[in-house]
Amino acid sequence: MVTGRRRLLPGCLLVLLSAVIGLAGVGAVLAASFGGTSFGREEPYRWDDGALVLDFTRPTSCAVVPEAGQRREVRPVRQREQLEVDRWFAGPAEITCGTAVTAWQGSGASLRSFTSSPPFEYGLAALVVLPLAGAVFVLVRRR
Repeated sequence: MVTGRRRLLPGCLLVLLSAVIGLAGVGAVLAASFGGTSFGREEPYRWDDGALVLDFTRPTSCAVVPEAGQRREVRPVRQREQLEVDRWFAGPAEITCGTAVTAWQGSGASLRSFTSSPPFEYGLAALVVLPLAGAVFVLVRRR
């Protein structure tokens, strides 16, 4: 019976580790999701500084008009797409789109890009599954 208890504690710790990593990942995704600003045709979005991520839910195009610089059109390739827009100008710009789009700028844009990237998604999945696999191995192995 002592051997069973010796296996139970490490197995439970691995399950707990997996749960903590999973909750941290879900928290990061939720934090990245709630920082965006929705705008559309009637109300332009002001891009002040830093990185910009636009989340398109429908095919549309957006006009980026800097105060000092060349105007550019930004449009997604797919119907549902998230685009990182690089700055080609200095100073602020106004963005108007044909339909509703959600924008993140600055550190919110960086967090949004990171949490929706394949390395984060697959890495989080691996960090949740590997401790669970270890727990199964520890709890089921025989001596």
